[in-house]
Amino acid sequence: MSVSTLRSASPVEHARARLTFDRTVPRQLVHRASVTEVFLTDAAAVAGDRFLVGAQWPRHHALYHPDESGRCDFMLLAETVRQAGIFLLHRFYDVPLGHHFVFKSLDLHIDDHAALRMGGTPLGAVLDVSVTPACSPGSGRFDARLDITIEVDGQPCAYSTVAVVVVDARRYEVLRHRGRDLTGSIAATATATPSRAPVIAGRQDANVLLRTAADDDSSTWLLHVDLRHPGYFEHPSDHVPGMMLLEAFRQAGHLTAASNCVLTALEARFRSFGELFQPIVIRSATGPDGLLRLTAVQGERTLAEADALFVRD
Repeated sequence: MSVSTLRSASPVEHARARLTFDRTVPRQLVHRASVTEVFLTDAAAVAGDRFLVGAQWPRHHALYHPDESGRCDFMLLAETVRQAGIFLLHRFYDVPLGHHFVFKSLDLHIDDHAALRMGGTPLGAVLDVSVTPACSPGSGRFDARLDITIEVDGQPCAYSTVAVVVVDARRYEVLRHRGRDLTGSIAATATATPSRAPVIAGRQDANVLLRTAADDDSSTWLLHVDLRHPGYFEHPSDHVPGMMLLEAFRQAGHLTAASNCVLTALEARFRSFGELFQPIVIRSATGPDGLLRLTAVQGERTLAEADALFVRD
């Protein structure tokens, strides 16, 4: 963009012109241990609490794969949104490294699947993010809502809203202590057998998270938590990662929905931390509105719940 053009450009155009896509942001600013798991490249302030974030999605990834039509993995968009929230709060709101991000909700709607078709090169994207902050990082707690429009080639193709609470180490320990079952381990009420579907929505082998419950209920599964998984446990965690629960919901939805369906919308709420060594049950039910109701339960606690929309491809 020329100097004269920049002078007459809008704040959004100024920010867009400053975005770079030639390297990833520092991995610690998105809470990843490996640079190969970082999908953000840059960010630029537009005005006030509005920002543009650059992202690049790989053609092939160990966890995220294009579907049979070559479209970008739904969960890759969700992970990019998660990283954007963490990165912006660290970079522009002075949230210190070492603080804990507790996501309360994540909604993602894809309007244009065709725009997400992968080609012969990695796919670039721009996230237009409006942040609604509350509290101050200096108080030890920082709440924020992020409203995100995802663009490819300058055209909006997906929308997301995220709510997150950021707390210091002391407050995090209080939250974790409150969420743990202090009476001991929850007794397993079901045992798991290998999943009858070696491939679920493109996932196979270690990436299949669902195991058939012993009672053979076709709408209930046990979550397989492998602490050695290089994606979900890319770095140590004291609880079951939220992204693992979202992927379990996606897999359960594909097993419940009609064949040849694609996930186009997911609205998830996180209620409680999932403990690593206690059984987690994933349930799916079809609501009267056609949405799938998905829940993750551990003992008597609901860890997360979501509404998902699958449409014929």
